[in-house]
Amino acid sequence: MKHSKTTKKLSSKLDTVLEKIKTLSNEEFTSFIDLSFTVQFDQFPGSLLVTCQFKNDENFDTVKAKENTYQKTLHKLLFKQGIVLKNPSQNLAFTKSDSL
Repeated sequence: MKHSKTTKKLSSKLDTVLEKIKTLSNEEFTSFIDLSFTVQFDQFPGSLLVTCQFKNDENFDTVKAKENTYQKTLHKLLFKQGIVLKNPSQNLAFTKSDSL
């Protein structure tokens, strides 16, 4: 699928924000593994789902407690880029890896 100028701009803004979220997660959590996301640009920003994956260890409950803070951070960073999330709690989730 060929991207329009608008989706290329949105994708660039989104990449910038997600790189910041990934950097923050890496710095704050030793159990952070990776960040992934899914998005459908025809339903953006409601379709955005950012998933931060963590090692399945005894510290995950502590990490999970910070999920709300990261949802707000995602909201603020996107807002600075001109993108408004209606309900950030539906756009970012912390999950634990069962394979590690």
